[in-house]
Amino acid sequence: MATLMEIAQAANVSKATVSRALRNDPTLSITDETRARINDAATMLGYSAKQQRRPKKMYEVTVIHKDDHFQTRWNNSFYFSMRFGMEQECFKNKVRCSFYPISYIEQAPKNIDGAIIMGNFSPENQELIRTFFHKGTPLVFVGRECAAPEVMDWVTYDAEQCIRIAADNLLKAGRTRILYLGGENLQGPDERTHKIAYFQRFMKEHPDVGCVDILQGQHGADSGYEIISQWLDSHPDANERPDGILVSNDPIAFGVLRALAEHHISVPDDISVVGINGDAPGSTTIPPLTTMNVHTEEMGRTAISCLLEQITKSRTFSTKIQFTPTLIKRSSV
Repeated sequence: MATLMEIAQAANVSKATVSRALRNDPTLSITDETRARINDAATMLGYSAKQQRRPKKMYEVTVIHKDDHFQTRWNNSFYFSMRFGMEQECFKNKVRCSFYPISYIEQAPKNIDGAIIMGNFSPENQELIRTFFHKGTPLVFVGRECAAPEVMDWVTYDAEQCIRIAADNLLKAGRTRILYLGGENLQGPDERTHKIAYFQRFMKEHPDVGCVDILQGQHGADSGYEIISQWLDSHPDANERPDGILVSNDPIAFGVLRALAEHHISVPDDISVVGINGDAPGSTTIPPLTTMNVHTEEMGRTAISCLLEQITKSRTFSTKIQFTPTLIKRSSV
Protein backbone atom coordinates (compact mmCIF):
# COMPACT_ATOMS: atom_id res chain seq x y z
CA MET A 1 0.00 0.00 0.00
CA ALA A 2 1.19 3.50 -0.81
CA THR A 3 2.65 5.66 1.91
CA LEU A 4 1.82 9.27 2.74
CA MET A 5 5.29 10.27 1.57
CA GLU A 6 4.72 8.72 -1.89
CA ILE A 7 1.40 10.54 -2.21
CA ALA A 8 3.07 13.79 -1.14
CA GLN A 9 5.75 13.40 -3.80
CA ALA A 10 3.17 12.64 -6.49
CA ALA A 11 0.98 15.62 -5.51
CA ASN A 12 3.96 17.91 -4.91
CA VAL A 13 2.92 18.82 -1.34
CA SER A 14 4.22 18.04 2.12
CA LYS A 15 3.54 14.79 3.94
CA ALA A 16 1.76 16.72 6.71
CA THR A 17 -0.57 18.33 4.17
CA VAL A 18 -1.44 14.91 2.74
CA SER A 19 -2.15 13.51 6.17
CA ARG A 20 -4.44 16.39 7.13
CA ALA A 21 -6.21 16.40 3.74
CA LEU A 22 -6.98 12.69 3.84
CA ARG A 23 -8.30 13.10 7.41
CA ASN A 24 -10.49 16.01 6.24
CA ASP A 25 -8.91 18.28 8.84
CA PRO A 26 -11.25 21.33 8.96
CA THR A 27 -8.38 23.63 9.97
CA LEU A 28 -6.36 22.81 6.82
CA SER A 29 -6.37 25.72 4.34
CA ILE A 30 -5.64 24.49 0.78
CA THR A 31 -7.21 25.16 -2.62
CA ASP A 32 -9.74 22.82 -4.17
CA GLU A 33 -7.20 22.12 -6.90
CA THR A 34 -4.58 20.99 -4.37
CA ARG A 35 -7.10 18.82 -2.49
CA ALA A 36 -8.17 17.18 -5.79
CA ARG A 37 -4.53 16.58 -6.72
CA ILE A 38 -3.92 14.83 -3.37
CA ASN A 39 -7.02 12.65 -3.71
CA ASP A 40 -6.15 11.71 -7.31
CA ALA A 41 -2.61 10.75 -6.29
CA ALA A 42 -3.95 8.65 -3.41
CA THR A 43 -6.37 6.85 -5.72
CA MET A 44 -3.76 6.29 -8.41
CA LEU A 45 -1.32 4.82 -5.86
CA GLY A 46 -3.98 2.59 -4.31
CA TYR A 47 -3.95 4.29 -0.89
CA SER A 48 -6.57 3.11 1.59
CA ALA A 49 -7.03 5.39 4.59
CA LYS A 50 -6.75 3.57 7.86
CA GLN A 51 -9.84 3.60 10.02
CA GLN A 52 -9.54 6.45 12.43
CA ARG A 53 -8.87 5.26 15.95
CA ARG A 54 -11.70 5.73 18.38
CA PRO A 55 -10.85 8.10 21.18
CA LYS A 56 -9.92 6.42 24.43
CA LYS A 57 -12.87 6.13 26.78
CA MET A 58 -12.75 8.59 29.66
CA TYR A 59 -13.61 6.65 32.77
CA GLU A 60 -15.63 8.23 35.57
CA VAL A 61 -15.00 7.44 39.22
CA THR A 62 -16.45 8.73 42.48
CA VAL A 63 -14.79 9.12 45.88
CA ILE A 64 -16.95 9.04 49.00
CA HIS A 65 -15.36 10.60 52.08
CA LYS A 66 -16.34 11.77 55.57
CA ASP A 67 -18.07 15.13 55.94
CA ASP A 68 -15.15 16.84 57.69
CA HIS A 69 -12.26 15.52 55.62
CA PHE A 70 -11.69 18.77 53.71
CA GLN A 71 -12.64 21.44 56.23
CA THR A 72 -9.12 22.67 57.07
CA ARG A 73 -5.70 21.77 55.72
CA TRP A 74 -4.17 22.10 59.19
CA ASN A 75 -6.33 19.31 60.63
CA ASN A 76 -6.86 17.32 57.43
CA SER A 77 -3.55 17.42 55.60
CA PHE A 78 -3.67 13.60 55.61
CA TYR A 79 -6.72 13.57 53.33
CA PHE A 80 -5.73 16.60 51.27
CA SER A 81 -2.48 14.82 50.40
CA MET A 82 -4.33 11.61 49.57
CA ARG A 83 -6.78 13.52 47.38
CA PHE A 84 -3.90 15.21 45.56
CA GLY A 85 -2.44 11.79 44.76
CA MET A 86 -5.81 10.59 43.46
CA GLU A 87 -6.32 13.66 41.29
CA GLN A 88 -2.82 13.49 39.83
CA GLU A 89 -3.28 9.83 38.90
CA CYS A 90 -6.66 10.67 37.36
CA PHE A 91 -5.17 13.51 35.27
CA LYS A 92 -2.40 11.19 34.14
CA ASN A 93 -4.88 8.55 32.97
CA LYS A 94 -7.59 10.91 31.69
CA VAL A 95 -10.06 9.83 34.37
CA ARG A 96 -12.89 12.09 35.50
CA CYS A 97 -13.08 12.01 39.30
CA SER A 98 -15.67 13.55 41.65
CA PHE A 99 -15.68 13.76 45.46
CA TYR A 100 -18.80 13.49 47.64
CA PRO A 101 -19.15 13.64 51.45
CA ILE A 102 -21.18 10.75 52.78
CA SER A 103 -24.01 13.05 53.89
CA TYR A 104 -24.56 13.90 50.21
CA ILE A 105 -24.08 10.43 48.79
CA GLU A 106 -27.58 10.52 47.27
CA GLN A 107 -26.34 13.23 44.91
CA ALA A 108 -23.47 11.07 43.67
CA PRO A 109 -23.88 9.43 40.25
CA LYS A 110 -24.54 5.69 40.30
CA ASN A 111 -23.75 5.00 36.67
CA ILE A 112 -19.97 5.20 37.01
CA ASP A 113 -16.99 2.99 36.21
CA GLY A 114 -15.70 2.67 39.78
CA ALA A 115 -15.78 4.14 43.29
CA ILE A 116 -13.42 4.73 46.22
CA ILE A 117 -14.38 4.71 49.89
CA MET A 118 -11.88 7.01 51.62
CA GLY A 119 -11.62 7.07 55.41
CA ASN A 120 -12.10 5.00 58.54
CA PHE A 121 -15.81 4.35 58.08
CA SER A 122 -17.67 1.92 60.31
CA PRO A 123 -18.60 -1.44 58.77
CA GLU A 124 -22.20 -0.21 58.58
CA ASN A 125 -21.27 2.89 56.59
CA GLN A 126 -18.96 0.91 54.34
CA GLU A 127 -21.91 -1.35 53.55
CA LEU A 128 -24.15 1.66 52.95
CA ILE A 129 -21.69 3.09 50.44
CA ARG A 130 -21.04 -0.26 48.78
CA THR A 131 -24.73 -0.97 48.21
CA PHE A 132 -25.42 2.57 46.96
CA PHE A 133 -23.59 1.85 43.72
CA HIS A 134 -24.74 -0.64 41.11
CA LYS A 135 -23.88 -4.25 41.82
CA GLY A 136 -20.55 -5.18 40.27
CA THR A 137 -19.14 -1.64 40.35
CA PRO A 138 -15.36 -1.87 40.99
CA LEU A 139 -14.56 -0.59 44.49
CA VAL A 140 -11.46 0.37 46.47
CA PHE A 141 -11.38 1.03 50.21
CA VAL A 142 -8.66 3.34 51.57
CA GLY A 143 -8.47 3.18 55.35
CA ARG A 144 -7.53 1.23 58.44
CA GLU A 145 -10.05 -1.64 58.43
CA CYS A 146 -11.86 -2.90 55.34
CA ALA A 147 -15.17 -4.54 56.27
CA ALA A 148 -15.42 -6.54 53.04
CA PRO A 149 -11.90 -7.32 51.75
CA GLU A 150 -13.28 -10.16 49.66
CA VAL A 151 -15.13 -7.73 47.36
CA MET A 152 -13.08 -4.51 47.58
CA ASP A 153 -9.45 -3.68 46.97
CA TRP A 154 -7.87 -2.34 50.15
CA VAL A 155 -5.16 0.32 50.40
CA THR A 156 -3.82 1.01 53.88
CA TYR A 157 -0.69 1.54 55.97
CA ASP A 158 0.94 -0.45 58.74
CA ALA A 159 -0.32 1.28 61.90
CA GLU A 160 1.45 -1.16 64.22
CA GLN A 161 4.79 -0.36 62.59
CA CYS A 162 4.03 3.33 63.06
CA ILE A 163 3.70 2.84 66.80
CA ARG A 164 6.74 0.59 67.07
CA ILE A 165 9.07 2.84 65.09
CA ALA A 166 7.82 5.99 66.81
CA ALA A 167 8.18 4.46 70.29
CA ASP A 168 11.61 3.06 69.44
CA ASN A 169 12.65 6.54 68.38
CA LEU A 170 11.71 7.88 71.80
CA LEU A 171 13.61 5.08 73.51
CA LYS A 172 16.72 5.74 71.42
CA ALA A 173 16.54 9.36 72.56
CA GLY A 174 16.71 8.14 76.17
CA ARG A 175 13.03 8.66 76.95
CA THR A 176 11.78 6.18 79.55
CA ARG A 177 8.55 7.83 80.76
CA ILE A 178 6.07 7.93 77.89
CA LEU A 179 2.57 9.37 77.66
CA TYR A 180 0.30 8.28 74.83
CA LEU A 181 -2.34 10.61 73.36
CA GLY A 182 -4.78 9.29 70.78
CA GLY A 183 -7.91 10.37 68.96
CA GLU A 184 -11.12 8.54 69.69
CA ASN A 185 -12.22 6.20 66.93
CA LEU A 186 -15.82 7.22 66.42
CA GLN A 187 -16.24 4.97 63.38
CA GLY A 188 -14.05 1.87 63.19
CA PRO A 189 -11.60 0.35 62.93
CA ASP A 190 -11.78 -2.74 65.10
CA GLU A 191 -10.69 -2.15 68.70
CA ARG A 192 -7.93 -4.74 68.38
CA THR A 193 -6.28 -2.67 65.68
CA HIS A 194 -6.50 0.71 67.39
CA LYS A 195 -3.14 2.39 67.72
CA ILE A 196 -3.65 2.45 71.46
CA ALA A 197 -3.73 -1.36 71.48
CA TYR A 198 -0.44 -1.47 69.60
CA PHE A 199 1.06 1.00 72.09
CA GLN A 200 -0.05 -1.10 75.05
CA ARG A 201 1.47 -4.17 73.41
CA PHE A 202 4.74 -2.33 72.86
CA MET A 203 4.88 -1.22 76.49
CA LYS A 204 4.34 -4.78 77.73
CA GLU A 205 7.32 -5.82 75.64
CA HIS A 206 9.44 -3.09 77.28
CA PRO A 207 8.88 -3.37 81.07
CA ASP A 208 11.81 -1.05 81.71
CA VAL A 209 9.87 1.82 80.11
CA GLY A 210 7.16 3.50 82.16
CA CYS A 211 3.73 4.42 80.80
CA VAL A 212 2.87 7.74 82.46
CA ASP A 213 -0.69 7.86 81.11
CA ILE A 214 -2.93 7.03 78.17
CA LEU A 215 -5.21 9.84 77.02
CA GLN A 216 -7.90 9.93 74.36
CA GLY A 217 -9.99 12.72 72.94
CA GLN A 218 -11.35 14.34 69.82
CA HIS A 219 -9.24 14.65 66.70
CA GLY A 220 -7.64 17.94 65.68
CA ALA A 221 -5.08 20.42 66.95
CA ASP A 222 -7.48 22.19 69.32
CA SER A 223 -8.30 18.90 71.01
CA GLY A 224 -4.62 18.03 71.45
CA TYR A 225 -3.98 21.44 72.95
CA GLU A 226 -6.87 21.18 75.42
CA ILE A 227 -6.13 17.62 76.53
CA ILE A 228 -2.46 18.20 77.28
CA SER A 229 -3.11 21.60 78.84
CA GLN A 230 -5.63 20.08 81.26
CA TRP A 231 -3.33 17.17 82.03
CA LEU A 232 -0.38 19.46 82.76
CA ASP A 233 -2.52 21.71 84.95
CA SER A 234 -3.60 18.69 87.01
CA HIS A 235 0.02 17.45 87.29
CA PRO A 236 2.01 20.49 88.39
CA ASP A 237 4.85 18.37 89.78
CA ALA A 238 7.53 18.11 87.09
CA ASN A 239 8.51 14.68 88.45
CA GLU A 240 5.10 13.32 87.43
CA ARG A 241 5.46 14.42 83.86
CA PRO A 242 6.57 12.28 80.93
CA ASP A 243 9.80 12.83 79.08
CA GLY A 244 8.26 11.57 75.82
CA ILE A 245 4.81 11.91 74.23
CA LEU A 246 3.64 9.62 71.42
CA VAL A 247 0.66 11.08 69.55
CA SER A 248 -1.61 9.04 67.27
CA ASN A 249 -1.71 11.66 64.49
CA ASP A 250 0.00 14.89 63.55
CA PRO A 251 -2.85 17.43 64.00
CA ILE A 252 -3.24 16.38 67.65
CA ALA A 253 0.55 16.65 68.00
CA PHE A 254 0.43 20.23 66.65
CA GLY A 255 -1.85 21.13 69.57
CA VAL A 256 0.43 19.30 72.01
CA LEU A 257 3.43 21.39 70.91
CA ARG A 258 1.45 24.58 71.43
CA ALA A 259 0.34 23.53 74.92
CA LEU A 260 3.88 22.59 75.97
CA ALA A 261 5.21 25.94 74.77
CA GLU A 262 2.55 27.83 76.75
CA HIS A 263 3.49 25.83 79.86
CA HIS A 264 7.15 26.78 79.30
CA ILE A 265 8.16 23.17 78.71
CA SER A 266 11.02 22.89 76.24
CA VAL A 267 10.78 20.45 73.32
CA PRO A 268 12.86 18.32 73.05
CA ASP A 269 14.99 19.27 76.08
CA ASP A 270 12.26 18.51 78.64
CA ILE A 271 9.84 16.39 76.61
CA SER A 272 10.16 14.78 73.19
CA VAL A 273 7.12 14.59 70.91
CA VAL A 274 6.55 12.26 67.96
CA GLY A 275 3.47 12.10 65.74
CA ILE A 276 2.06 9.88 63.01
CA ASN A 277 0.98 10.78 59.45
CA GLY A 278 3.80 12.75 57.85
CA ASP A 279 1.54 15.78 57.37
CA ALA A 280 3.20 18.69 55.58
CA PRO A 281 2.46 21.32 58.29
CA GLY A 282 4.70 19.35 60.66
CA SER A 283 7.75 20.87 58.99
CA THR A 284 6.58 24.36 60.04
CA THR A 285 5.79 23.79 63.73
CA ILE A 286 8.09 25.00 66.51
CA PRO A 287 10.07 22.86 66.77
CA PRO A 288 9.47 20.90 63.55
CA LEU A 289 7.63 17.68 64.38
CA THR A 290 9.25 14.27 64.16
CA THR A 291 6.63 12.02 62.60
CA MET A 292 5.91 8.75 60.84
CA ASN A 293 5.32 9.22 57.12
CA VAL A 294 2.56 6.84 55.99
CA HIS A 295 2.84 8.02 52.35
CA THR A 296 -0.65 9.44 51.89
CA GLU A 297 -0.09 10.85 48.40
CA GLU A 298 1.15 7.48 47.18
CA MET A 299 -1.84 5.79 48.83
CA GLY A 300 -4.14 8.03 46.80
CA ARG A 301 -2.33 7.28 43.55
CA THR A 302 -2.41 3.56 44.30
CA ALA A 303 -6.15 3.63 44.99
CA ILE A 304 -6.81 5.01 41.51
CA SER A 305 -4.38 2.52 39.95
CA CYS A 306 -6.16 -0.38 41.65
CA LEU A 307 -9.52 0.90 40.44
CA LEU A 308 -8.30 1.23 36.85
CA GLU A 309 -6.86 -2.26 36.98
CA GLN A 310 -10.26 -3.62 37.96
CA ILE A 311 -12.01 -1.57 35.28
CA THR A 312 -9.68 -2.22 32.35
CA LYS A 313 -8.49 -5.74 33.11
CA SER A 314 -11.69 -7.12 34.64
CA ARG A 315 -9.77 -8.52 37.60
CA THR A 316 -12.04 -10.94 39.46
CA PHE A 317 -10.20 -11.04 42.80
CA SER A 318 -9.52 -8.34 45.37
CA THR A 319 -6.11 -7.24 46.59
CA LYS A 320 -4.64 -5.50 49.64
CA ILE A 321 -1.75 -3.04 49.44
CA GLN A 322 -0.17 -1.95 52.73
CA PHE A 323 2.37 0.85 52.90
CA THR A 324 5.29 0.57 55.31
CA PRO A 325 5.82 3.85 57.22
CA THR A 326 9.13 5.68 57.36
CA LEU A 327 10.41 8.01 60.05
CA ILE A 328 10.76 11.72 59.29
CA LYS A 329 13.36 12.76 61.83
CA ARG A 330 13.01 16.38 62.90
CA SER A 331 13.91 18.32 66.04
CA SER A 332 10.99 17.49 68.37
CA VAL A 333 12.83 14.35 69.54
